[in-house]
Amino acid sequence: MGESLNRMPRLDSLTGLRAFAALAVFLHHATAYQESPDWAGFITNAGDDGVSFFFMLSGFVLAWNGRATDTPGQFYRRRAARILPLYWIAWIVGGAYAIVADHQRFSSLVPSVVLLQSWFPQKDIHFAGNSVGWSLSAEMFFYLMFPAVFVLLRRLSVRGTVIVAVVALFFIFAIPLTLHPTEAAGIRYWLIYLFPVTRFFEFVVGMSLAMILRSGVRFPVPVAATATFALAVSIASNWLPRYWLLVAATAIPFVLLLASAADADRAGKRSIFAWKPIVKLGEWSFAFYLVHLVVLRVVIAVTNRTVPMPWWATSALGLVIGVAVAAVLCEYVEKPLEKRLRGDGRLPVSLDDGSTASRTEFGAQEQPSR
Repeated sequence: MGESLNRMPRLDSLTGLRAFAALAVFLHHATAYQESPDWAGFITNAGDDGVSFFFMLSGFVLAWNGRATDTPGQFYRRRAARILPLYWIAWIVGGAYAIVADHQRFSSLVPSVVLLQSWFPQKDIHFAGNSVGWSLSAEMFFYLMFPAVFVLLRRLSVRGTVIVAVVALFFIFAIPLTLHPTEAAGIRYWLIYLFPVTRFFEFVVGMSLAMILRSGVRFPVPVAATATFALAVSIASNWLPRYWLLVAATAIPFVLLLASAADADRAGKRSIFAWKPIVKLGEWSFAFYLVHLVVLRVVIAVTNRTVPMPWWATSALGLVIGVAVAAVLCEYVEKPLEKRLRGDGRLPVSLDDGSTASRTEFGAQEQPSR
């Protein structure tokens, strides 16, 4: 397909967008874990959309930076070096807090230590310990499948790749319409929201979109327009049944946002998401995502027992502390450990899950950051 599989431009806007997706998840938890006004809970209720965006983005950036000469073993090693060290640190801290504060059994944490928790429909297992880790359980399945799907997409024409994307989108819509659970619990809810196989369709959509754009297809729609549309749909989806807003409602808006942001970066048009401070926050977003809920719950518990604060104040304090903790973990734990574990002695240009090319993976001729 069109562009070289070894030299792709950096996509800083996608790194910046990670920060906003992580913020959406944080705001959802900030109102869910403490008393807050109905209007605040209503607005942030769709914050789970951030996870859906992460799944699409992950598929997009890995396919965008994929190379024909890579082997599954090399890919798996880089993914493990990228994900596991910080995940296990968060697993220890989150698990300890869950045992002390929530009286969870240690046995319920065992599947999550090897990232298998999302395969269990029982809530006390898939949300055990640091509950946000369930999405990494799904991601590990995506990574396992990535080499085979990438080979398939490389062999398809643009038309064939579009068909794959449309089929994946069909299942994203058909699954919740078929199951339509009546509450955010039970086997049907698990199948829609946590089961790695059903969430894999979002990852495939992201991969397909990246390969379509790699072929040279353009999408010159202003990023501001697609970002506004995605935000509006996300908020408006709160009027829909929850099984619909979890994944399906924002699927197409997220596709449009990813396509416009990637096309703008490729064309050298800087969006607000490519602003350096926002890109840096995007680099910290993985660490922030892993620690934010534990930090938030500790802040809420401490302030409630000492100096009670309104919900917005504890949320702001939790956000500031969470970002600070994430920055330290990213710069002084995540990066050094990844560098050591990758096996090549080097780091990607950015630790944004691949949205900027790695010097090692894609050669010294990569395009400089815009």
